Amino acid sequence: MTIAQSNAPVPEPAQSAQPPQVSPSLTPGALYKQAMHPLEVVRSSMNNWSDSETAAFLVGVRMAKDACEQTPPENYSGQDLYDLARLCSLGQDWNAANTAATRYLDSRAEPFRTQAYALSINALMHLNGTDLAVTTANTMMENQPYDAEVAYAVRYLKDALEQKGSPEAVPLAENEHARIVKALEAGVALKAVHGDAVMSLGVLYESAMDLAFWQRYRHDDAAAAATVKDIDDALAKTPPASAENARRTDAVRAQYALLGQPLPALKTTPVAAPPKTKAKTAATQRAMQIGPDYGAATVLVLFPDWCPQCRKMMTALTEFGAANKDKPVYAYGLMFLEDPAGQDQAPDAAAVSHEQNLKEMEGTSTLLVDAKVAHSLGVLDFPLGIVLDHEGRVRYVGVLPDDAFNGNGYMEKVLGRMTGGVGAPGQK
Repeated sequence: MTIAQSNAPVPEPAQSAQPPQVSPSLTPGALYKQAMHPLEVVRSSMNNWSDSETAAFLVGVRMAKDACEQTPPENYSGQDLYDLARLCSLGQDWNAANTAATRYLDSRAEPFRTQAYALSINALMHLNGTDLAVTTANTMMENQPYDAEVAYAVRYLKDALEQKGSPEAVPLAENEHARIVKALEAGVALKAVHGDAVMSLGVLYESAMDLAFWQRYRHDDAAAAATVKDIDDALAKTPPASAENARRTDAVRAQYALLGQPLPALKTTPVAAPPKTKAKTAATQRAMQIGPDYGAATVLVLFPDWCPQCRKMMTALTEFGAANKDKPVYAYGLMFLEDPAGQDQAPDAAAVSHEQNLKEMEGTSTLLVDAKVAHSLGVLDFPLGIVLDHEGRVRYVGVLPDDAFNGNGYMEKVLGRMTGGVGAPGQK
C-alpha cells in the first residue's frame, strides 16, 4: 500500500486543525496529565529553553562543578557521600560523580543504594564506559529490589545503548525481562522502595516492549513473539487497565503492529514549495511525493506543529535526505495541526500560531497529514520516527532524539542496521 500525496491546496490552518484526543472516560487526574503532556514534551528538550533558563542552568552547573572539585569524596560517608555524587553529576564532573557513587556503594550504606547505582550508570555512559555501565546495571538488578528506581535506571541505559547503536541493549533487556514481567503481573504502578519515584503500568509496559521491538529489528521474530506473549500473559492476570494506562499500552501496541507491514495509506499535502538546494536532488525532482519508489529506505517523522524541537529537526532531516540522495534515502516530516485546549476561546490566536508554524517549515521536506491519522498510528510522544524499507514496509518505529539526523546520529545507525550502511556526509 503506498502513501499518496494529494494535489489539493494546503488547507487553512484554523480549519484543518484537529482537537487533541481527549477521552471523557479518563479521571480528572488523568485528564490533567494528558493536558500537561504537550508542555512536558516541550520542556523535555533543552533546545526549547529560554536564554534565561539556559543561562541559569549553566550557572548552576558551574557552581556544582567548582564545589565538586573542592570536595574530596574520602572526607564523607553516608548521605553526604551520596549527595556529593549528585552534586558532581549536576556539575558534569563524571569521573568524580562515579567515584563518589562507587564509594557509597562499596560502603554498603543505605538507603540510597539504587540511586547511587543509577548515578554511576549515568556517569559511566558519559565517560563512554558502556561495558562497565551494563555490568553495573546487571549488578544493580541482582542486588536490589526491582522497583521504580531500578526500572528507570535500566530504561535510561537501554535507550542510551540503542541510540549509540550498541548491541548490548538487547541482552540487558533480556536480563530485565523476567523482573519487569513480574512487576506487570502485580497490576499496580511500580514504586520506589526508598524515594518518591513511580512508574505507571503504561510506562512499565512500554519499557517491557522495548525488547520485542529490538528482537524484531534483529529479525528474531520467534523471540519477539515469545516476549510479547509473556507481557500479554502478565497483563491478563491484572484488573482492566485505567484509561490513562490503556491509552499508552494501546499506542505501543499500534506501533508494534506496524512492524513488517505496509504503512496505511496517508493523504498528505505540501506545506510549501520543495526544499531549495544548490542542485536539483532526487527529493526535489520527485516533488515531495512519498512512494511508490521508497529508495533504499524512506524516513518519516510525525509530529504536531506545536512541538518546537520537532520543527527545528526538519532542517537537519532535509539536509540528511539531500546528503543521502545517491543511496537513495528519502526523508520527510509529517506535521499535523493540533490546537491546545481552549481553541474556542481564541480561534484567531490559534490560526496565527498555525500560520507561523507552517511558515517555519518552508524550505524543508515537510508535509501535512491529518491529526486523526497520525494518532491512529500510535503517535503519543514526539517526534515519532517511522522507517520504511525499499518495499514500503515498516522496519522501525520509535521516538527520536533531537540530534537523530546529525552526522553519525541515531538515524544513521537505524538505517545502517536495516540497509548495511547509510552515511550522511557533510552533516554537523
